[in-house]
Amino acid sequence: MVDVKKYCAGAMIALGWRRMKREKTAYLRLTVAKMLRQAQQNLPPGMNFIINDAWRPAFAQAKIYFRFIKIFSKRYPNWSQKRVIREIEKYVAPWKGRGVSGHMTGGAIDLRLIDRSGRKIPMKSRKLSYQENALSAQKKLPSHIRKNRQILFTAMRKAGFSNYPKEYWHWSYGDYYWAKRNNKAAAFYCPVEDTRHLYKNESCPCGSGKKYNKCHGA
Repeated sequence: MVDVKKYCAGAMIALGWRRMKREKTAYLRLTVAKMLRQAQQNLPPGMNFIINDAWRPAFAQAKIYFRFIKIFSKRYPNWSQKRVIREIEKYVAPWKGRGVSGHMTGGAIDLRLIDRSGRKIPMKSRKLSYQENALSAQKKLPSHIRKNRQILFTAMRKAGFSNYPKEYWHWSYGDYYWAKRNNKAAAFYCPVEDTRHLYKNESCPCGSGKKYNKCHGA
């Protein structure tokens, strides 16, 4: 595992201030960081990456999982909990078990493009739903946004990354889901120890009121 900033000069790290307070930067497997540097070199002059996530500790994965349950339950009040979970698992993998998130392996990354000034280059439309915007091959997008996405897709694919089709921003190499998408016999990377001490005093994101390491983190 290496610090992404040491391999991708000028890339912006944006994990969110709560995580950055403890984790300080973004980390990836060494091979994946080198691939990302190659992808960076594939971009047109003046463009760079903003990295919204890379390696993700189990606590952070669980927090996202339960947050999505709350969001989708509110958005679709007539849905059963089973249906809500089935829908969110299209976008958020579990934090433990066989199919854990690729982020927990250090082999997956969420990213978008920025210009010289650090401004995000448009990648989605306000007229579309979250699910519609997330879809990589979204034909409803204006042509200029589709072109922006194509720049990102070309740079990442030329470097050897594989995209999760339901999330245009999610790319990986070597994790369980990469292996499934590319018909590989096995993944290269398993989950990396999440240094649980960073979050052991946090309340479990499930809302139980218990400490994470005594609840869903056990």
